[in-house]
Amino acid sequence: MLDTLQRPRLIRLGLLAAAVLGVAVGALSSQFVTRAQEAEPQNFTIQAGGFGPANIEVLAFAPQSLQVHRGDTVTWVNNGFHNIHFANEPAELVVVGEVNGEPVPQINPGIAFPTIESGSVYQGGDANSGLPLPGVSPIFSLVIDLEPGAYSFLCDVHPGMAGVINVVADDVAIASPAEVAMQAAGELGGAVGAGMDANMELEVQTFGDESIYSGQVNTGSANTGRVTINQFFPFVTVIKAGESVTWNNVAGGVEPHLIGWPPVRGQDVAPIEVEGGPPILAVGPTLAPITPDGSSIAPGQAFNSGIILPGQSYTLTFTEPGVYPYTCNIHPAMNGTVIVEAA
Repeated sequence: MLDTLQRPRLIRLGLLAAAVLGVAVGALSSQFVTRAQEAEPQNFTIQAGGFGPANIEVLAFAPQSLQVHRGDTVTWVNNGFHNIHFANEPAELVVVGEVNGEPVPQINPGIAFPTIESGSVYQGGDANSGLPLPGVSPIFSLVIDLEPGAYSFLCDVHPGMAGVINVVADDVAIASPAEVAMQAAGELGGAVGAGMDANMELEVQTFGDESIYSGQVNTGSANTGRVTINQFFPFVTVIKAGESVTWNNVAGGVEPHLIGWPPVRGQDVAPIEVEGGPPILAVGPTLAPITPDGSSIAPGQAFNSGIILPGQSYTLTFTEPGVYPYTCNIHPAMNGTVIVEAA
């Protein structure tokens, strides 16, 4: 956590970096070229998400809009848990299927598994990179073989995370890969800066008795654009034995969270092998709901809410005095504590 002395200095440094970036972009503007001026097709890079101080995560593609010529390659660098899907609308992340006649929540196979291989020639239509599951490279690329026009892509995991590739005629000058990289850095840096401002405001609002003793906790941030601040506000809550705490993933947020203890990391899926086909990616212990909303919790008892989407809430009642730590298994370093005093 950054202290109040560090933050103004970092903000000044951020403004200075933005000014330097503007000069650099201006210097690179002479690199705009048409296809006729290019020695060979170019390779452009798009960043899929990013991170900053205070557990800030950017849920956006950068640059969000990219111009290319037909035959150029676009490479996405996956900086989080994202997929790249050329589609009109996002698909559901978790679906319920049957295994041996029993309903099993699972990661949607239409999202999890690729429908086109990295390095392939893309000629239009629905195409999905798949998720960065264990053993899958975070680098995904396509050779763009499309008529001039706008072609949209999105991340199914994070609704609203979308970008567009604009294929232009060969005689239209476009930015160089170096300038595109600078543009991406500027977009991510600007988003992180806005997130730092929002984080300071949220901490001021929630670091007081009224919030700490309210029994209400917000998970992450809301209405902060394509930035989420993966923290609990407030991160310490004080109640009496027999009282409840409600965690709110406020409408206007862009990221799911969960409430659980003890921490369970790296077990998002529990693969079930299927003969002659891809495995069923059943929801694993990291994400699996084991404690229904409204349950009562005693000291030492394990609990896990499962995924709480924006606009949803989750409540637990704490029956006995004690200190109850909790975490969001999805986001390392997103931790909180409930202190239960005698009634």
